[in-house]
Amino acid sequence: MPLPDAEKKSPRVYTNLQNLDLDNVTFANIQATGNPINVEEANEDELRRLVLVNLARLVTAGEWTGLLEAGGGEFNVELSEYDWDGDTDAVRVFGLAPYGTIARELNTTVVQTDEIKLFPFISPQTGTISQVDLYVGTSDSGATGAVNVGFYEDSGGLPKTFIGEFVMATTSSGQVTQTSSSATVETVRGTQYWIGLYGDNFDDTPNFMNVDILTSGCATACGQEYGSVAIPTTIFKASAGGNASITDITTFSPASANPINIGVKW
Repeated sequence: MPLPDAEKKSPRVYTNLQNLDLDNVTFANIQATGNPINVEEANEDELRRLVLVNLARLVTAGEWTGLLEAGGGEFNVELSEYDWDGDTDAVRVFGLAPYGTIARELNTTVVQTDEIKLFPFISPQTGTISQVDLYVGTSDSGATGAVNVGFYEDSGGLPKTFIGEFVMATTSSGQVTQTSSSATVETVRGTQYWIGLYGDNFDDTPNFMNVDILTSGCATACGQEYGSVAIPTTIFKASAGGNASITDITTFSPASANPINIGVKW
């Protein structure tokens, strides 16, 4: 039975797709059939047929490409790559949207020795990370203490695959810059990653310049709220042994903490 008030003949939609069943019709087929169809009254019948076939395909296949994504149903972060002063400053990744804040605090602890805390960020650039920096407020009195800044790929909103790390010495106060990493760390603009902050061989727990997300930022652990108490901002693990790919997320726990104000260059 034809569409109400429509011509019976379908010069394009049914002609092009007549040999396909709904299980095999793809969004690419729909795109090819509809490209080009001008949006005008003369094409109303074919436009209605195109929508009808696509909806039938979606219901049959349970595949929503071209409906949710094209309409903005996904989260699409847009971070500026513009360098305002032209001197290629490091990007303070924990100050970026959607999790970050510009509020900071000095001389606060982040991790204990052999503990790891992980925080997510959205990469503002595509490329290879060439430098990481941070600020040590009160240094570790030992000779070998460091914070190992590890980068992780995201899987379903949780850290998963360890990419590589920058070892940042904490044995003296002030700005610490590292340009060497354990492996090449590449990121894709607009993609979520995680940074793992691992306390490596502290004698005394050092303090840092941190990003104060506890009071003015966004909760970053993406976990459940604990009733009326603090929403977790990180996931952590004691006796972690270092940065490594995560095979069992249940060995980690949520916590409320602030990350170090990490600077990253690409």
